[in-house]
Amino acid sequence: MADNTGGATGPRLLLNSQPFGFGPPAATAVLAHELAPLCAELAYFGGGHTLDLQHRPPYHAVYGTTGLSDDERLAYLRELAPRYDLFVTAMDFAEAELARRAGLNVAVYDALTWFWPEIPAVARDAALYIAQDFFGVRERITADAALRRNAVIVPPIVPLLPSRQVWHPEHPEPDRGRHVLLNLGGLQNPYWQPSEAAGYARLMLDAVRAAQPIGRPVVVTTSRAVAEALGDPTVRTDDRDTVLDLMSGAAYACMTPGLGNIYDAAATGVPTLWLPSANETHLLQARLLTEHGFCDARVDWQDVGGPADYDVPCPAGPEALTKAMVRVVRQLSAEPGLRDRLAEHVAKSTAGLGLVPGRARALTERFGHGGMREAAAELVRRAGESAHRPRL
Repeated sequence: MADNTGGATGPRLLLNSQPFGFGPPAATAVLAHELAPLCAELAYFGGGHTLDLQHRPPYHAVYGTTGLSDDERLAYLRELAPRYDLFVTAMDFAEAELARRAGLNVAVYDALTWFWPEIPAVARDAALYIAQDFFGVRERITADAALRRNAVIVPPIVPLLPSRQVWHPEHPEPDRGRHVLLNLGGLQNPYWQPSEAAGYARLMLDAVRAAQPIGRPVVVTTSRAVAEALGDPTVRTDDRDTVLDLMSGAAYACMTPGLGNIYDAAATGVPTLWLPSANETHLLQARLLTEHGFCDARVDWQDVGGPADYDVPCPAGPEALTKAMVRVVRQLSAEPGLRDRLAEHVAKSTAGLGLVPGRARALTERFGHGGMREAAAELVRRAGESAHRPRL
């Protein structure tokens, strides 16, 4: 295996992330860069679009699992278990359970403590449960004795950016502020097919482009699979640092309301139009931003003929909710009048958007930033403890 930039001493960590949107794999990638200098060995175990953001360095190794069954991944984990002190997952509770069965000690990073109807048992039994702060998180941890035992609350995994990466309305550099960023990260999840995610992306791309003045380019970034499905040579896949640069240099951004995108908007201060929800957490997060005054502008399905409201949590489950959204996407894609209405709403919502810094910036004042440092320190400490006690 190739050496990375990590240290020769320290714990041996095996990282993982849930293949739902870009939030979990982005958080894992940020943690990996923070952990690399502190670890004797750092590796990634996962598959699908989560691999888009995991690279060597900082990992010594990346164990790809795309297409493997549960039994095959369990056997793979059993083979790897003696080499690692701690398995660290960003919200993939099913994979955490497999890791426990394989004999690994487990830690969980969770950006959605506020959201889950019930915290999975594997998180309660983990060596460490890292909860990212957000609305209602501290209250939930305080009220749950089982979580209090092994939980730490950290600020959002938002970096303290250099001044050149923080959005400013005047953009004195001549090449800044001339483009609009359309960030369609976070679309891939198990509840719809890549072709359906691409249908959503194509609809938003057409609407945002149609809403722009002549001469203002739209820079589009998304996952590799969605980019390939779109078949548009101008659509790109970027690492997080590049996305942050694109955001800070844009006139404004149009983004899906995933938590990773929300906190990148907070880090850069870019004014943002939040696009229609593509899953259950998108919808709830957009509502929270609106209710607490952190939303610059928002377009939702009800603005273009979709349901007037969604019943969330959906009694039939998130898959049923996603299917309802897919039906709206198909309806809009098939009716030029509805597509024109979407473009009109985008144009109206973004008029004057780039005149003042984005409201999401205030999230860093409420919940802090730099949580990756605290999370990494806790993981290294618990990994050291795990290395000296029997594995379950």
